[in-house]
Amino acid sequence: MAKPSNTVHPNADAAIQRLTNLTFALLGSNRPREYEWVRSNVEGYENRTDVAFKRLITRDVVSLKRAGVPARAENGLVWVNKDAYELPPISFTDEEAFVLGLAGDLGTQGSLGAFARSGWTKIAAAGATRTFDEVPIAALDNDISRLDSDIVAAVTACVRAKIRMRFDYKPAPTAETQTRTMDPWGIVALNNRAYVVGFDVERQAPRSFRAVRVSNIRKVQATGFTEADKPLQQVVEESLRGPVVDAVVTIDPGTCTELAAAGEARADGALVFKGVERDWLVRTVASYAPHAVVQEPEDVRESVIALLRAAAQGGEE
Repeated sequence: MAKPSNTVHPNADAAIQRLTNLTFALLGSNRPREYEWVRSNVEGYENRTDVAFKRLITRDVVSLKRAGVPARAENGLVWVNKDAYELPPISFTDEEAFVLGLAGDLGTQGSLGAFARSGWTKIAAAGATRTFDEVPIAALDNDISRLDSDIVAAVTACVRAKIRMRFDYKPAPTAETQTRTMDPWGIVALNNRAYVVGFDVERQAPRSFRAVRVSNIRKVQATGFTEADKPLQQVVEESLRGPVVDAVVTIDPGTCTELAAAGEARADGALVFKGVERDWLVRTVASYAPHAVVQEPEDVRESVIALLRAAAQGGEE
């Protein structure tokens, strides 16, 4: 008994190619096309008698309809109803958006390249809707291109199955390894860094960890799983954010553009800051000195002075 063959018959292959050509030709036109135009311009319909051509295009329109393409043929014209054929708005889950971002930015770079090439974008770690579109990933020395595909796959598995995980973590390259336990929510890309984000069981609070410093992920049996109650992007930003402060800063007119854009101007010209990151304010004011001065609070003012003194001493050495 002959073995069944998986080879596609040449005629079937030619028909598929012809139908594809016809579909794109009709989609590329703003008006119905005459039969003669199709015969002259669409590959697969040339060199046929009038009778054979009309029979073929009628059959092809029926085939397209069966395939879901709203094609029509009437009175010597053929067209596709674009309104009916238009794809609905595409919405990606957070995990799909994250991986599409990786695939688009990385191409074949790093260990994730194989996943991008093999269609791994169908599955991926959940996370930001796509946070690195404004700052293109150009340098290879960043978390995204250094991500270990095994780590991403392990996090993905736990996220999708809502399984608690335990992992090793090094807060810094020279720090001792810690063991952390988390209900993982996903991976978020932020400022060329990737973070594993979830609910830290020991701390009983949302936490994020640099993905490149995570290793040895293993699943943990647990009776419950804490879900995220806010966007993962926000979770990461809040977990990374330092102490916040309210402050009043005065600047020389026409200077300190970053401060002027971030603060709210009072009638007297002073800038009011509400809930801004303290470290950012200290460093930014110091960078604009002497054109910017913190009026209040006093501790922020003192921190700016201390930073300027340290910089001056460093320059004298």
